[in-house]
Amino acid sequence: MAHYFITGVSSGIGRALVTKLCREQNNVSGVARRAKRLEDLKTKNKSFYGMVCDVTEVSSLADCVSSAEKRLGNIDIAILNAGIYVPQDGKDIDPSVYAKHMDINYMGVINALAPIIPSMIKRGTGHIAIIASAAGWRGLPKAAAYGPTKAALISLSESLYFDLKKTGITLQVICPGFVDTEATSINNFYMPGLMTADAAAQEIVAALKTNIFMPHFPKSFTANLALLSKMPHKLFFKIIGKTTAH
Repeated sequence: MAHYFITGVSSGIGRALVTKLCREQNNVSGVARRAKRLEDLKTKNKSFYGMVCDVTEVSSLADCVSSAEKRLGNIDIAILNAGIYVPQDGKDIDPSVYAKHMDINYMGVINALAPIIPSMIKRGTGHIAIIASAAGWRGLPKAAAYGPTKAALISLSESLYFDLKKTGITLQVICPGFVDTEATSINNFYMPGLMTADAAAQEIVAALKTNIFMPHFPKSFTANLALLSKMPHKLFFKIIGKTTAH
């Protein structure tokens, strides 16, 4: 029975991961800001240990990692998933919105890695999955605050790979496409390959069983976006603009 530690479990992919992994008889610990959502998860999943925490609070998150390990044993697999997405119009920039995205989506991962990595290195084993996004591959409409944080996570993961490759830690950066969540529900444009949070959770759990550094899904969308990301800007802007009506 493995111990999974997950950030951002109150909704979307994080919540779906808790449900799936508990059903598969794993021990799961997780953090989120919404206490009532955590209580609901605890009621429905007996092997879940939830803690109220904001991933931007360094000491609080470190305490949660310590508490999770005391309660359920060493963390075998950490899935760093917490994030926000607020669509942005580049004609009206509010720096505080961009800063909040970076604090949660990027620094929230750093804050979790700080207490998790040393413990795994000491044991000589562990698995870390950082949830980025295909939106980190290239700029997309309305993603001016969100996309750069995911690009940063991809670059971070590539850099950390060199430091961690001989420590016994498996590192992956996972890039979903569009997932139907509270955040994306406010998008007013067509989202190719839109999938449910449950389907995304299933893809993530399957990806954890591979040695692929950057799994991405659904392939019907992400494979095409990967090709588009290599195109000259003029052609890329034309195709994406037409597809999303921007």
